Amino acid sequence: MGKRKQAATHAERAAAEWALAQDWVDWLSAGNAPQQLGISGLVLEQGEVAYLSTPMHYSRLYGGSGQYMHSSNMAFGKPGFVLGMMAVTAASNAARRNAARKDMQPLWRELQELPVVVTNYRIMCHQTPRGWLSFYYGAVQEFYPDPANWMVTYGFDSAEPLRLGGLAAPTLAVLTAWCILGEERWQHDPGLASLMQAARARQIEASGGHAQLEGGQPRLPRIPGQD
Repeated sequence: MGKRKQAATHAERAAAEWALAQDWVDWLSAGNAPQQLGISGLVLEQGEVAYLSTPMHYSRLYGGSGQYMHSSNMAFGKPGFVLGMMAVTAASNAARRNAARKDMQPLWRELQELPVVVTNYRIMCHQTPRGWLSFYYGAVQEFYPDPANWMVTYGFDSAEPLRLGGLAAPTLAVLTAWCILGEERWQHDPGLASLMQAARARQIEASGGHAQLEGGQPRLPRIPGQD
């Protein structure tokens, strides 16, 4: 597949996922709950239901340990040789120390694509070889949806921040906003403003067309991965 065709295919998928997120905005704004997604093999908690299953780009924000191996090599020989070796060792230790200091700065690490499942209780990420990691909504202290840039960031009370990105990010942003902030507050999150505006503009343009069922009820959005 050529680069132009790949770019066109990606653009089509991005447009479809953006439209899907608008469908979820319409559906949840009307007071409906998310559609449950059937999942086999994964054992959920009592009363827990899945809403979304999709691959996403995963990363965590934290700094390194700052540790480094200090070298103290002994050199024997003529004074010039010994002084030269001491200078080389000092320069090597300084370079390692500077690299360790830089590594202490918080950076987005562990970058990888992995399976993600979103439920009414938590976000689950399958990280090999650790298995399923759970991020419960009750532990979320910061929530930064950025659907226009295809990412969502979560801060926790006792864990490193989590960032998930990819084409499903707009849908992830809407569903987790509904779960974290509740039915009354999720629509007012500033990070969702671009998506909310797009959904309203589409409703106005459609004048209640394909996004509506008879009786004024919005249609149920398709679930990602299911047609």
